[in-house]
Order: sequence, then structure tokens, then C-alpha cells
Amino acid sequence: MKEGKSRLNTAFWLLGLGGVLITVAIIALYTPWLPIFDLREVGVSGNHEASALDIARAANLRGGVGLLSVSPSSTERRVSALPWIEEVRVRRSFPHGVTIEVVERSPVARILQGGSKCALIGEGGVVVAATCTGRDSVPLLKGAALSKAEPGGRLVDAAVAGLMDALQAASIAGLTVREVDVSKRQSVEVVTTADARIRLGTLSEAAAKIRYLEALCRTVKAEQYELIDLRFGGEATLVPRVRR
Repeated sequence: MKEGKSRLNTAFWLLGLGGVLITVAIIALYTPWLPIFDLREVGVSGNHEASALDIARAANLRGGVGLLSVSPSSTERRVSALPWIEEVRVRRSFPHGVTIEVVERSPVARILQGGSKCALIGEGGVVVAATCTGRDSVPLLKGAALSKAEPGGRLVDAAVAGLMDALQAASIAGLTVREVDVSKRQSVEVVTTADARIRLGTLSEAAAKIRYLEALCRTVKAEQYELIDLRFGGEATLVPRVRR
């Protein structure tokens, strides 16, 4: 009999505690003036190119609001609209904070716009900056069109974006890309810093050919050739450098 009463008391106690917690949550959510879980701090990490201030502004979080009223998913959408931001994760950090962790796009190309103007392209074909100062090591991209040459613009052709992302992700021993020419869709060409030319064939298949190039450079010393032609299936035509 006593055991039954004990279980009943425990059940009532748990129900009561649950009710208290729910009440506190409702109060914090609907009475932002009550500083139980109010927002006081926004922490930003993972950023190098985008400033913490720009990220915090994009998040559009007001100090003093109830922390439970902050929507991580909505905040993530707002922050991900920044050109430099590729991935973002937002978390509530009780009792008074929100943390924003970002992964930024790596620069994959430069596009000259005439004169000294230059658009810097990040992964995914997004224009991340309207200047290329200090980015001389980023490959120069020729023959590609942009929706606009300002941050937030994009490469018009997804195949070009895919090619530049593939080159960025590739590990090509002995080769450093200086420029990529996609002006002729049927004959994409890559030029290295050592003036070697790599012909990849059509734009639609160029990104896939980067895998062949990686495999080839694991078996030969690419710097010994002035031309690497990958246009014909899985066969590579290699033209050695002429020794002088």
C-alpha cells in the first residue's frame, strides 16, 4: 500500500516539475522583458574574410529578446546570404548567448573586369569580393560570364563553377594553376605557373577530367611536360619540354 502511494507521489512530483519547466519556458518566450533567458551575447567563430560585425548584423539578433524566441534556422538563412559564407550553424548557448559558427568559401578564381577592376570568385561560383588585391596566387579565369561583378553575383555557367571547384579541391603534384580559359566551350585549357598547357576538352566534361589529371600526376613528373592533352577519352598525350 505504501509502495503504491510512493509511486503516486513520485508521479505527481514529476508532473509538477514538468509544469514548472513549461511555465518558465512560456514566460521566457512571451515576456522578453523578464531577464531569465534574455540574449546578451552573440559569439562568432570560423570567420577570416567576413567580419564578426558583418555576421552579427546579418544575423539580426536584438539584445534582450527571449533566447527561446531566437530561431536558429532563420538566423542561419540570414547569415548564409553573405557571399563569403558557405556553411553556418547557429546554437543557443544558455542562459544568455547565441553562437554562430561559419565555414567560409575559399577563393577559386579571379575575373578581370577591365582596367584595374577584378571580381574574386569563391567556391560555388559566388562573387565574394569586388577586389583581388593580394590574390595573385588565385587562378585567373578567362571567358566566363557573371550575373553581376559585385559580391553576391555568380558565374552564369554552373559547369565553369564546377570546374573551378574541382581544381581547388584537387591535389595535383608538381602543378600550380595560373589561369583557366573557358572562352571556347569545346576546348578548355589550363595554364600552369611553369607555362605548361593542359587541354581538358569540352566544358561539360572538364571537371571530370581533373580526376584523370590527378591520377596522371601521381605517375609522371608533370613539370617535365609543356603540354598535357586529356581531350581523348582516358588517354593522355604528353609533349616533353625541349631542353635548351
